Amino acid sequence: MKRWAWPLLIVGAIVALVVSLAVTYFVRGAGESVGAPTGLSVSEDSGAVKVSWKAVSAASGYLLSRGDEVVYSGSDTEFRDISATAPSGSNTVAYSVRAVDSKGRVSPPSGTESVEVGPGWGLFAQAASALPELLPASPSDEGWNGMRCETRMDAVPPEEAADVNGSGEQFLKAGFRCVVEVDGAEYDLWTDFYVSPEALNSRMDEIRTWDGVSSTTWQHGRAINGGGGEDTRWMGMSVDSIPDLYIELSAVDKSTTVEELAQVADSLPVN
Repeated sequence: MKRWAWPLLIVGAIVALVVSLAVTYFVRGAGESVGAPTGLSVSEDSGAVKVSWKAVSAASGYLLSRGDEVVYSGSDTEFRDISATAPSGSNTVAYSVRAVDSKGRVSPPSGTESVEVGPGWGLFAQAASALPELLPASPSDEGWNGMRCETRMDAVPPEEAADVNGSGEQFLKAGFRCVVEVDGAEYDLWTDFYVSPEALNSRMDEIRTWDGVSSTTWQHGRAINGGGGEDTRWMGMSVDSIPDLYIELSAVDKSTTVEELAQVADSLPVN
């Protein structure tokens, strides 16, 4: 081998060593990794899942996973998962937790714990929890006055367009369509959660321009009356304490009066 080749070999060896050390540092972490959490416990808790684990002394935070999805990231050692729903073909969900230290190094996962859950509201669970006395805890449960509900979102006009993806604007983030009977009369009840109070106010301002619509109030905020005659009578309502919520109550019986509809509206358990 020629003499000038030796320095190149030495330099190459040094570069390879540096790269190897860098990979070890960034992939495995500098020094010892933080230990995996222990004591993982899961239990059903009023339609949600309560998860807790023991603290790890070197941890600055934790990553809680439901299956392959991270559902919590933070420093607490307990979490109430209100959006837990069982995967298709199963009635259980499994959880595991990892610890994270101040340098961002992540521990191996803890052991896995499973719990039986009902169908749940999934991504709409957070919205449903805003009306615990009105909406049922899950699609298989009953809400106020034996009411049965399903998730339902119909695009409002500002969201519609000829394009298959609509206008690109989002007004609604969650919606429920329910059927309830009050004093022998049947009503349809819609609860729509808007992306912001401004989006809801814009929608209500538009509805007020419709023919035959009048503005009024109810015990929880502003309201709109519509329908009557040959059309189904309905009442649309906003809620002062939940400014992104729109409730619409519609009487199935066309003979229902404005006063009867308002009486049912005021009886709704909305806080």
